[in-house]
Amino acid sequence: MSRRGAEGYNPRVTTRRASSLPLSTLAASWRSLVLGSVLLGSVLLGSVVLAGLSVGALVPARAAAQSAEAGTAATAVATEAASEDDADDVAPAAAYEGEESGASGGERPEVVEDARGEDVMASISDALDEPGLDTQPADPHRLAWRDAWPRYSFDEAVLTLGLGALLVASELLPNSSFTPNWRGGLLFDDGVRNGLRLDTFPERDNARIAADVLMWTTMALPVVVDAFFAVGIGDGNWDSAFQMGLISVEAYTISLVVWRVTALLARRQRPLDTACEAGDTSPHCDSRFATQSFFSNHAVNAFTGAALTCLHHSSMPVFGDVGWDGTACVTSTLLATAVGLLRVMSDHEYLTDVLTGAAVGWISGYVLPWLLHYQGGARPELRAPIAFIAAPIVSDDHIGLTAAGWF
Repeated sequence: MSRRGAEGYNPRVTTRRASSLPLSTLAASWRSLVLGSVLLGSVLLGSVVLAGLSVGALVPARAAAQSAEAGTAATAVATEAASEDDADDVAPAAAYEGEESGASGGERPEVVEDARGEDVMASISDALDEPGLDTQPADPHRLAWRDAWPRYSFDEAVLTLGLGALLVASELLPNSSFTPNWRGGLLFDDGVRNGLRLDTFPERDNARIAADVLMWTTMALPVVVDAFFAVGIGDGNWDSAFQMGLISVEAYTISLVVWRVTALLARRQRPLDTACEAGDTSPHCDSRFATQSFFSNHAVNAFTGAALTCLHHSSMPVFGDVGWDGTACVTSTLLATAVGLLRVMSDHEYLTDVLTGAAVGWISGYVLPWLLHYQGGARPELRAPIAFIAAPIVSDDHIGLTAAGWF
């Protein structure tokens, strides 16, 4: 008997194992979904807040402009009526004064010089002869630049252009060695990194992209929303808009130069690249930015923008309401804080890098513009020396050089 007959016919039962995913993969996918939802919600919320702030700024600004036009028209009518009544008295008085000045030797009246000083926008307006750039508009504005506030001057323009050229040269010319001078965390860096660092590379990359978007958004707030839309278009005061825009560009330039010089000298290795040396194979390994961790470029840019927004709104009613102006300051500060946290979560910077960048950004975006402009100007005037003379000194016992000049 065959083996099949002895054992009996037993057909083979085919079973299929249900496919399953490891718990770690499911957890990573869930965290990525949550992170993406939070980021999308933040972007949508920020867009709604910015739209509300812009609309809230344009409505009262246009109402104030219409009221100012009505008041100006009424004043002009009253002035014209008063001028007609006094015309007979003014003409004889003017003729008598002309005779007096002719009899006294023909002295010419004193010419009053332009009190605007070395105003960059006034110089450009005079050169181009365009009334649109006039820094002293005839009609009153709700957000007029105060007379006690020094304007953006020529020496500041030279400083900004020079520092900007230095930044461009640092990017184009060969830099120092990319060998790090500084590795590892400092103080509480390692503990915070272990608590906030995302587990997988897709999560860290999403956090990096979100930090980029929020950084550029925060940087655009003082220039685009405040200066261009609220002051320029909303109030129609392009003089104040140009002043705010130029001051913002100057603050960004100063903060970037400080960051660039510090990063080249410190050359701190990013935590991501420290993990790469330990065996991590993330695509961001071997980056040319591996030694630019200290201090955080994203944090200094974001907090400079947040500080400028707070300074503009605390110095003048940009949105026409204390509540809206305070909301703008708080919103920009929260966005900058989110940028710093996302940089730590993406494992691109340590917390000390972010805190240092925030401090430098706040000084560049709030303290310096306040000292130079909004508090009345504490800066000394920068002028070239009128004369400079150098001469050698030679005697029996020493040789030297003396220099003298008027500054």
